Amino acid sequence: MPHSVLVIDDDPLIRDFVDLVLSQSGHRVSAAPNGTIGLETLSHVRADLVLLDIQMPGMSGLEVLRLMRKHRRLRTPVMMITARGDIDTVKLALNEGANGYIVKPFTAADLSKRVNALLSHEPKVAPPPPAPVPAPAAPRQPDTFEID
Repeated sequence: MPHSVLVIDDDPLIRDFVDLVLSQSGHRVSAAPNGTIGLETLSHVRADLVLLDIQMPGMSGLEVLRLMRKHRRLRTPVMMITARGDIDTVKLALNEGANGYIVKPFTAADLSKRVNALLSHEPKVAPPPPAPVPAPAAPRQPDTFEID
């Protein structure tokens, strides 16, 4: 099933690359060159996933993420896309509510894999009750062997 993905990144090459890769997988891709336009786009376009750059002029991706998480209607899953792969930045993004993280440069295969993983998460259904545990079998004598 095709999904709608919004890419918010100030780099036109990244936006075009993501559009090409995800469009070939059947997804509908929209793009915004900065956080302000990205938030505006989210106010009138339904997105199943947002790919959000952290380092952008004006409003950073982390600021966009914080604003999205403040509004109940903007609970769209977000995967951060950035050149900053240090553990502190990753932790900060995840603590702010990001659902995933991918470090630039990334391959088409890696992008597709991560996007599909985020889009395929279905609401968890309670697992069925466990089957009754059978009574233990009678102890068995171990096999023996001799060593010369």
